[in-house]
Amino acid sequence: MSSNRTHAKILGLISEDTSSWVVAALVFSAGAMLTALLALANVEVYQRQLRQRFELLAAERVSRIQDRLEGQIRRLDGLRRFFVYSDDVSEEEFNGFAHPLLILTQAYSWAPRLADAERAQFERQARDGGHADYSVRELKGDSGLAVASVRPVYFPVRFTQSRSTVPLPLGFDVNSESVRRTTLERALRSGGMAASPRMELVGLESENRQGVLLVTPVFLRAHAGIAEPGALKGFLMAVISLRKMMTEGLPPIEQDNLALTLQDITLAQEPEALYQSDAAPVDSDLLITKTLNFAGRSYQLQVRPTAVFVGANPSSNDSVVILGALLSFMLSALLYVLISQRQRAIRLVEQRTLQLRQREQQLRSAHSQLSNVLDATTQVAIIATDLNGVITTFNIGAEKMLGYDSADVCGILTLRQLHLPSELAQHVCELSQRYGRPVETCDAMLVEAVEEHSHQANDWTFVRHDGSHLRVNMQVSPVLDEHNQWVGYLAVCVDITERKRVEEELRTMSVTDALTGLYNRRYFQERLQTEMLRVERHGGTFAVVMLDIDHFKCINDQLGHAVGDHVLQAICQRLCHRLRRSDVFCRLGGEEFMVLCPDTDGDQAYALAAELWAALRAEPVDGVGRVTASFGIASWREGEGGDALLLRADSGVYAAKMGGRDRIEPELP
Repeated sequence: MSSNRTHAKILGLISEDTSSWVVAALVFSAGAMLTALLALANVEVYQRQLRQRFELLAAERVSRIQDRLEGQIRRLDGLRRFFVYSDDVSEEEFNGFAHPLLILTQAYSWAPRLADAERAQFERQARDGGHADYSVRELKGDSGLAVASVRPVYFPVRFTQSRSTVPLPLGFDVNSESVRRTTLERALRSGGMAASPRMELVGLESENRQGVLLVTPVFLRAHAGIAEPGALKGFLMAVISLRKMMTEGLPPIEQDNLALTLQDITLAQEPEALYQSDAAPVDSDLLITKTLNFAGRSYQLQVRPTAVFVGANPSSNDSVVILGALLSFMLSALLYVLISQRQRAIRLVEQRTLQLRQREQQLRSAHSQLSNVLDATTQVAIIATDLNGVITTFNIGAEKMLGYDSADVCGILTLRQLHLPSELAQHVCELSQRYGRPVETCDAMLVEAVEEHSHQANDWTFVRHDGSHLRVNMQVSPVLDEHNQWVGYLAVCVDITERKRVEEELRTMSVTDALTGLYNRRYFQERLQTEMLRVERHGGTFAVVMLDIDHFKCINDQLGHAVGDHVLQAICQRLCHRLRRSDVFCRLGGEEFMVLCPDTDGDQAYALAAELWAALRAEPVDGVGRVTASFGIASWREGEGGDALLLRADSGVYAAKMGGRDRIEPELP
């Protein structure tokens, strides 16, 4: 027996005489610690992915709520313009115009300005118009509406178009109640729209009474025969139920991933709760807070995940812990066998040579088992290299992933030869700028592990044996010998092709209209902002063409929504053939479409609109007949914002509608 046997060390640290149970326990403990670290890393990755999914869902929900608030303003403004450009609006005309606008809105009402001296005649005219018991009324506590007291000026509800099933509050003097009166005064001072605080609404079912009132003043338009142009004509009001607006068209409570809270923070010291989802949020640090501006009021929207969201995104940490514990146990058991056998062999080396050979065979078997464990990892490519990047280990997972045999790779190819050359060259330039010195191409994948002593994972494109490309997430770490010197590198690669595909599909879905396949409003807004930045920085021009299908509501009402959808699809297919590749064709919603035309002035936009108009009239739509549209045009003017540009195009469509439809309105000044 060697005289210096007492100096032998296991792993350079543990005396060879140490019990194999102690070594196995130490190795198992080390494996457990590594498993815990891996589990913690997996938890971090899971939390990051969970946050990304939550932020994507929450951003879509916030955008939807914001669109609904903006839609309320647009529709009320359209009704206001109808009143401004009409000398006298009858109840039938009001109902015909307001009824299609009842989208997430409970009611639209018209309250003209009425002096006390005109009250009796006004009430008599209303009764003669078909409302036998019409009178100017006001709220009397909980007893409902009663005949209004005498005051200098009234704003009684004259026309109302409502989705409610309860009696309409005709004659209700909006000026008789303090909160409503304050809202009217704010709207009159600003000359625009004003939203009320949360209030108890009149003329709605009990479950819809909590909401806000959106009001806008209507002034007399200057033209011949008007003695006081600009005088207040009255107020138009949109009655908005917060519950309806926040929940209509969204998933039911038991399926909703998100819990929403809406607060009125207009008065910072007195925030007011407007809406709280019935779905209860889970205890989590995931939270999205968005401030929304709505007709002079500021709302804070908070979005939190629910149990449905957490249940749909389970953690895989239990599997990591189980696998890590199993591998640690196997490794500690293997070391226990090796060390115990070696200790037994040293004691019996002279007497039991045959047993030593048998144990040597066991050692080879154990080594084979360890290799089998490495090769059993078929879903992950494990590639080891020397310091020059030449591949020394290429497991079965790498063979399956890249299509090479290990015999054709080990000792022959370098790691950089598996990468896409153009991507590698770009990464070399980025690293050279980062470190302030030239970086060799052969070091591009490995230098970060050396320079930053990190285990950072990066996304790369590998080239398979058949020439096809594969997206992987690769983590490179240095391999050290017993003297803590670098002897090579270990690269662990995971196929992320499917993940990238899913991310791209989600992006496509978020900017595409499901019915027509066109881009949606969200994508249009993004492209509009991009185009405005381009012309502001580099000069040039662009224009938009807006079109609205004529009598589309009649098609839906008379032939059904399925036929209406077919009409939209047929029109989109027909118009797409008339557009340039650079034009962006979007569906803003309903039957309203927009074409963004880069490098196009107003005359060119008019010519394009004429082609589209002609294409619509060229042939009828199957089962419907000829379908027409009204067109509006607006070209960008220096210093003009996106909202102003779209308002001019929308005003053109409105003018085309008022001019008889099926026509192109020239660009408005």
